[in-house]
Amino acid sequence: MALRPTPDAEIQLVIFDLMGTLIRDDGVVDRAYDAALNHAGITSADPRYSDAWKTIAALRGRPTLVVLIDVLGNPVSAEEATWAFDDSILASVDAMAPIAGAPEVLGRLAERNILTAVTTSFTPEVRKAVLSKFGWTDTFAATLSARGTRRGHPAPDLLLEAILNLGIDSVGQVAIIGDSAADLEAGNRAGAGLVIGVRSGGALPGKLESAPHTHLIDSVADLEAVLNSPRTEGARRLSDR
Repeated sequence: MALRPTPDAEIQLVIFDLMGTLIRDDGVVDRAYDAALNHAGITSADPRYSDAWKTIAALRGRPTLVVLIDVLGNPVSAEEATWAFDDSILASVDAMAPIAGAPEVLGRLAERNILTAVTTSFTPEVRKAVLSKFGWTDTFAATLSARGTRRGHPAPDLLLEAILNLGIDSVGQVAIIGDSAADLEAGNRAGAGLVIGVRSGGALPGKLESAPHTHLIDSVADLEAVLNSPRTEGARRLSDR
């Protein structure tokens, strides 16, 4: 059950998703999933192709391996396809660009002594390569990927691990921001004070609106306006309060 946000709690930590939230997607993730499907023998001519993409769209924001296990139904094939996914992302790193205003937002949060962290569905290898590309290797107080028993979104594991490791006083003093319903679900399950959906990613129409959240914004560049505004419970589900 998610906790009620504390109206007067100052935000100590902002936890960001990576692709689609801080970094422009520009089709990078879709191309990587296409490479993964092709590696598994599912091409655009295959009758399974359309259903595979429906599943990928529905599960967007979850760890790649989890998505591909659901698509392929075979953990071994899914793990091999994940390697093809990662290779595609790594080949695209040099062409990646930040969301407009993202570097400036990170800089101003640092000036305000607000800690920042990243949780992502990418593997640690891809996460490290992407952060290095932008000179963000040492920017965040914590950077986490799902691995082993550490579950990815929509489970709250990554968020709670960051909160515990950084010694945050209350989950009500944490803001999470992501571009998928899985990100918002994870934030709600963790009891984060602010659960912010951002429309700059690849979420299907209506997905963010139907997920539990306190705010929906167009871009991470709008984040500070949310942090500076009065606290609200937004559209958290009644059953989660």
